[in-house]
Amino acid sequence: MNVNAWIGEIGAPLVVALGLLTCFLGYRLLKVTLGIMGFIAGAGAGWAVASSLAPGNSGVSLVGAVIGSVLGAVLYVWLFYLGIFLLGASAGAVLAAVFFNAAGNQPTPIPLFAVAIGFGLLSLAMRKFMIITSTAFTGSYLVVAGLFHLRLGLQNHSPLWFNHAQSHSAGNWGYVALVFWGILALAGVSFQNRANRTKAPVTPDKARPA
Repeated sequence: MNVNAWIGEIGAPLVVALGLLTCFLGYRLLKVTLGIMGFIAGAGAGWAVASSLAPGNSGVSLVGAVIGSVLGAVLYVWLFYLGIFLLGASAGAVLAAVFFNAAGNQPTPIPLFAVAIGFGLLSLAMRKFMIITSTAFTGSYLVVAGLFHLRLGLQNHSPLWFNHAQSHSAGNWGYVALVFWGILALAGVSFQNRANRTKAPVTPDKARPA
């Protein structure tokens, strides 16, 4: 078994589990949520950088992903406001990618970046509302993306809805994934709002480890 296939078989169920945790307990377990998102973002960035430095070498890419995941988790947790900003930015990027694909277009970097920045700033200004919304939609995205890869056995690990050709090739499963993502995200928002109705807004002191 090659490294990419091995990572897919192990990584997809892990992403689903982390996505469920983020979707339904993102605000209550904010420190854990920031660590999860930093881990995933750092792993993706580390893999991309290592792959560009050593094309075709899966071992080097795996090492880069491990290093990146650790650094990402640490940065998201300890740099509280940066973590909140990036949490909102990631949700904004996913939403923008979905709308691009729904319109039949390939997502392009500049609009994705602009929407991500906007959501990140909103997360700093409307902290509780945006944290709940961002974690619900981002967590549900991770769940759907993980299940999508498991169901179709994809070898291309591009994130769901960020690759228009991949989404199109999935046929009706792409629409099923889109509907399920929306339903699960709204369920996460509703659950978190009920569970955190009396919980005080988060602060750096509460979110950071002792």
